[in-house]
Amino acid sequence: MDYYAIVHNDFDGTASASVYARAVNSLPRNIWFTEPTKLHEVLAKLELRGVSSVMIADLGINESTFPSIVEAVKRLRSEGATIQWFDHHVWKEEWKSKLKEVGVEVYHDVTTCGAGVVNKVMNPNDEVSRRLASADCSVDIWLHDDPLGEKLRRIVENDRRFEWKKKLLETFYGGTLWNDEFQKILETRINEELKGYQRIWKYVKVLDVEGAKVVVAIRWKGPPDISYASQFLMTRTGADIFVSANGKAVSFRSNTIDVRRFAAGLGGGGHPLAAGASLRIPLLYRFLRWIGVRGPVIDWVSRVVIDVIRKEGLVKYERKPAH
Repeated sequence: MDYYAIVHNDFDGTASASVYARAVNSLPRNIWFTEPTKLHEVLAKLELRGVSSVMIADLGINESTFPSIVEAVKRLRSEGATIQWFDHHVWKEEWKSKLKEVGVEVYHDVTTCGAGVVNKVMNPNDEVSRRLASADCSVDIWLHDDPLGEKLRRIVENDRRFEWKKKLLETFYGGTLWNDEFQKILETRINEELKGYQRIWKYVKVLDVEGAKVVVAIRWKGPPDISYASQFLMTRTGADIFVSANGKAVSFRSNTIDVRRFAAGLGGGGHPLAAGASLRIPLLYRFLRWIGVRGPVIDWVSRVVIDVIRKEGLVKYERKPAH
């Protein structure tokens, strides 16, 4: 089968492409790793060049770019393309209806990750795909119920280059989920993370907001990344919520609280236990952070966090059963 793949630029995107490739018994002629904010641009520039099938996976929709997405898929459909879209982010029903009207096959399921959607629809009986989707969902939607997920996420995110993700796609497609190269990378990454855990306390503040303990952090350079740091810091402090700001965006994590509410309150979105939004820290505070003065930045982010939590309220997350 000859097709193009357009997926999210992360572990879930790579896993989704791999599961789909195994289902159709073919690697894509070309693949694009992108972000939801740039999907409309990728679609607008896409030329079929004799390829009649396009798969999109693990890419949610931004309301501001949706009209451009519709126009782009209309053009591709008029040129004879079959388009399948697999996703697990929160969608408006009108988005699904509009895409279906123009002939897009939409497969949407919020109970799983992107690779999980592809696996359910395309090849539910393939054991390699099931294992890969399980590992991916474990970290992507914050389930933490499959140890392979914590390992593979480090492997995928070890190298951001296209060539590395393409190599991983080929490896997973071939049925290999772990090898000696992965093991060496894992050992190196964990050693780097262990060193990093010793210094991240300088970038952290613990708050009490409406009876919940919240860890607020400003981004540091190097490992550990926010997903691993969030679990470490929440465990060490007994916090319910972890918040990280890097100057341009803010990320929320929790094991028990619906943090998507807070991200949505700031104009963003995501999953109930892992979400984010744009958050531009004022220039003065960024300058102070640059010269090593971290306190004012942490205090500014903390005020934003306190305000949005008080506004949106604390809601326990009730996990929905998969179907």
